[in-house]
Amino acid sequence: MADLELKAWFHPSMKLPACLADLNLKNKNWTVPSSSTVMELMEMIEGFIEETCRSKGELASFQIQVLWNLKDNKKALSPSEKVAAHFANGDTAGCHGDFMYPPKELPKIPEMEKLPVTILTGFLGAGKTTLLNYILREQKERKIAVIENEFGEVSIDDALLKQDKLAMAEKIVVMDNGCMCCTVRGDLQSGIRQILDETSKGTKIDQILIETTGMADPVPIVRTFMTDPEIQAECRLDGVVTVADAKHILGRLDDEVEEDKVNEAYQQVAFCDKLLLNKLDLVSPEYAITVKERLRSINAFAKILPAVKGRVKMSELSDMRAHDMANFANVDIEKEDKDEHGHEGSGHEGGHDPNCTEDHGDGHGHGESHGHDSGHSGHGGHDSGHSSGHGDGHKDAHGHTVKKSRHDSRVNSMSIVREGEILPQKLGAFMQRMGELPKEKGVVFRMKGILAIKDHPKKHVFHAVMDVSDEEDAAPWAPGERKISKMVFIGKGLDQKFIRDGFDDIFEK
Repeated sequence: MADLELKAWFHPSMKLPACLADLNLKNKNWTVPSSSTVMELMEMIEGFIEETCRSKGELASFQIQVLWNLKDNKKALSPSEKVAAHFANGDTAGCHGDFMYPPKELPKIPEMEKLPVTILTGFLGAGKTTLLNYILREQKERKIAVIENEFGEVSIDDALLKQDKLAMAEKIVVMDNGCMCCTVRGDLQSGIRQILDETSKGTKIDQILIETTGMADPVPIVRTFMTDPEIQAECRLDGVVTVADAKHILGRLDDEVEEDKVNEAYQQVAFCDKLLLNKLDLVSPEYAITVKERLRSINAFAKILPAVKGRVKMSELSDMRAHDMANFANVDIEKEDKDEHGHEGSGHEGGHDPNCTEDHGDGHGHGESHGHDSGHSGHGGHDSGHSSGHGDGHKDAHGHTVKKSRHDSRVNSMSIVREGEILPQKLGAFMQRMGELPKEKGVVFRMKGILAIKDHPKKHVFHAVMDVSDEEDAAPWAPGERKISKMVFIGKGLDQKFIRDGFDDIFEK
């Protein structure tokens, strides 16, 4: 029997590798023996595609799952049947299949040698740009690249020419096609890749600063660093720094938000690792204390730095290692949990008795719901259901209202220090419960801890931000060392007793 000359047509829903773009596959002929099976035709086409990709430096495997004659698009062909039974000379075989690529070889770089990235966030007018310019002026010995996000109709390029940043930064990457939170995956990855390309060409860059818009929720940016292996391979998230305007932050925290929307100011405080209490010269000491206590009630573990015009020690803004799993085991959580009775740093509203009736202003029943599937094993929106009423307030010397309010015993951040060994079969269920808390028990935004697992020789480190978690082993337990587990919870409307009882239950009795 004579050979058949056939063509191949690739279904448009398939994404062909870029290396095939310059090939005119429509005019490619395949000479197929009439005695061949449909499977052999598939293998012939697959082999040609794979070899072409290899010759162009692209490693890809190709597997056809569906093949048919374009003259009869109602019938997919059986791989075991003969080609001659379904094709005549000059016919075209329709193909649909998968392209598969081997995992990309990522560089093996020790964590502390990776390029550190700092996220600067804060509400509109809080002083982020002033802080950024201050950093760039003071850190002359460090080469800093800036990724800047602009949201609005006016491109930031022209504005940058009138500011210090363009002259002082080693490189500026501007993302002006929308909010970083909406386009974070592609835009942020592209911006970081531009900077890494510069370093590969010999440009010295010591740090990346990401300045977000005032309306930016930092969570999607943090999640990108936790989930993108290419970014993780060469960069490390050093920390999130939030700038809070002492005069206006309480109003921003109390802003009413639409259902299914998030209060960005609250998120910026809750998810930060360091918090600059800025513009202190514009408020009275009494009001500043009220603001500080409110911020502390939301996030008991971020270091709060007093500032005017963003002036803080440069050492506070680098080498934070706030998201370095290996560093968690070195963090002294016990200083946040000095005793079990609600005294300083125990997580009871920033060190207050859990049964107190005086609030620092958190929890306004806004019914916030974050846009992500949240929870460390997936829980729904962030509707905390936390409500409190403000009592009568008075005004300080600057005319700022200092409010008193009432709240229940639930807290927004807390820590637990517990001696003993955790039963591994109970640990996973506990973490899942924390990610699926009933509305009345609050919502966990972030968890991190060092855990003593029964029969496990090493300290186990756990870190979760919303629905993304990471865990790994740290240093081994030293002979005779007390097995002490330490956990930090940051969230909203957290039911302290419920969480403590649940944590206690996973230990060996």
